[in-house]
Amino acid sequence: MPALRLRRGGGFVDVTFAAMAERVEAIAAGLLSVPGGVAAGATVALMGKTSASWICVDFAAMSLGAVTVPIYATLLGPEVGYILQDAAAIVIVVDDKAQFERVVSIIDGFNFFDVHYGPDAVALKHIVVVDPDGVIAPDGVSWESLSDLEARGRAALAAEPAADERGAVGVRDRASVAERRARTAAVTRDTLATITYTSGTTGAPKGVLQSHGNWLSLLDVAHTMQIFTAGTQRTGAFLFLPLAHAFGRLVAFGGVYFSTVTVISSPETLLNDLLATRPGFVPAAPRVYEKIYARLMATVAEMPRRRQQIFRWALAVGERSIPWRERQEPLPPFLAAQMAVAERLVFRALRTKLGLDRIEVMLSGSAALSPTVLRFFLSMNIMVIEAYGLTETCPGISANRPDRFRVGTVGPIIPGVEIRFEPDGEICVRGPNIARGYHKRPDANAEAFDPPERGGYFHTGDIGVLDDDGFLRITDRKKDLIKTSGGKYVAPQKIEGLLKGRPFIADTVVIGDGHNYCTCLVVVDDDAVNGAFARNGGSDRDAFVSASVRTQVDAVNAELSSFETIKDFRVVTTPFSVENGLLTASFKVKRKEVTKRYMALIDEMYVPPGGGRR
Repeated sequence: MPALRLRRGGGFVDVTFAAMAERVEAIAAGLLSVPGGVAAGATVALMGKTSASWICVDFAAMSLGAVTVPIYATLLGPEVGYILQDAAAIVIVVDDKAQFERVVSIIDGFNFFDVHYGPDAVALKHIVVVDPDGVIAPDGVSWESLSDLEARGRAALAAEPAADERGAVGVRDRASVAERRARTAAVTRDTLATITYTSGTTGAPKGVLQSHGNWLSLLDVAHTMQIFTAGTQRTGAFLFLPLAHAFGRLVAFGGVYFSTVTVISSPETLLNDLLATRPGFVPAAPRVYEKIYARLMATVAEMPRRRQQIFRWALAVGERSIPWRERQEPLPPFLAAQMAVAERLVFRALRTKLGLDRIEVMLSGSAALSPTVLRFFLSMNIMVIEAYGLTETCPGISANRPDRFRVGTVGPIIPGVEIRFEPDGEICVRGPNIARGYHKRPDANAEAFDPPERGGYFHTGDIGVLDDDGFLRITDRKKDLIKTSGGKYVAPQKIEGLLKGRPFIADTVVIGDGHNYCTCLVVVDDDAVNGAFARNGGSDRDAFVSASVRTQVDAVNAELSSFETIKDFRVVTTPFSVENGLLTASFKVKRKEVTKRYMALIDEMYVPPGGGRR
């Protein structure tokens, strides 16, 4: 049975569960003999892109009772250094020469958040490199390639005599065999599995302590979400999400738990890989859906007028079908007939063109998905469901599902999770999937986790409501609420979600805290704008962009209360990204950093000509 589906040359090849298990065992045996060894409870860091090697090292280390520490491949050296010292990692596995050099650069000391960490801060004893091409290690740095580590592990396994029916082994190798077996047998649900660092928007990351039981408790009930099914066992769960994120980690664990083939992809090859593999389950962050939506709408705009009319008619028919599907009711005969025509003329071919012709469900998580974008996919008979959770909940709290969903919500509460609301609407949860706290952060633990005598609830920091049918709706992030100088509270994420569902707008940040009205910074979708500008035939692109964004802002303002409306905006020419420090590694906007970097533009919107504040 295939466990992994990997790109090889111009196509994909399958790796069986048996072959994957053999590789995991070889890596585990190799880890036992790295300099200093890997004791039970020791921390092993992994920094790299999503890959079969990443997954196998993760399982190998955990099988030894070690604690794995995933690190985003894009993090800069000082933040990597902070995580390594905070977790006391003794081994790190990296992708290549560039990542190797990033790790080496912090061994002799680094500065992070105005704190200096000296040469003794990082306790690394050994570095393992997946692709060692070009690696030259400075004197005193212990390292090897992953292939060499695996080869050493395989040699050790081959040297061990086969156990007889009673499990007896030769005296020479009894210790190594017994140690691996004892290590694995000693791992229980209470054993710490991993320390996953949250990519904080304002300060140093916090290490979330996740046990094996935390993860297993969610996998035990994941079947209720209908994302790992008999169909997806064959067609595959598509994994391009970073494995340093709890969302991606859940998919990797779920593939093994549910004996489902995991299709390994990357953001760069995503669209081509979808076409090549045609998976049944695709999890993604909202930005992926928003980009697909923007590209499709830009393509439609290039179509002949007649084809545009047919597409928009089909989309309108699909939109009308959504309420019936939400209620799990049969479509009225006339609407059903129209949907059949829309399927034949538009939707079937479009899904095939996207590589989604075998899709059973697409899952959106890690941030809010624009209702406009969600309805677009649902209208095309692509089942996109929203879920909600955090790193601290491994990562589930609630989830829509194909047979029970409601647009604008994040679904019913997952079985086993208990929920209550603070007076201000903050969502608090407890259950077997809730992490045991933050690593070496008693201050953060006291703030986020209630003591046992108060129920032991985890405070999510999100504001929400539970409707009469049991669907959870997130209304805002508690700490992101804007309070205007007039005393009105504004939920920026709601407004940003409405704006990002509009044509030309790729990203936006709403401003207004302490001011008497709201404004926003806007990042436009250059491809969509360029296509529309070319069709428009104008000569002043900046004026065209400004007018187009104003049209979209006015349309959103019509849906808002007067104190929420956007009075002014500025277009930001550089997209927000992880690399330029305006997004966290999990693609959340760093509001304070954006505000700081674009203060001059923000001031323009509040300081009128002639001076003074507006």
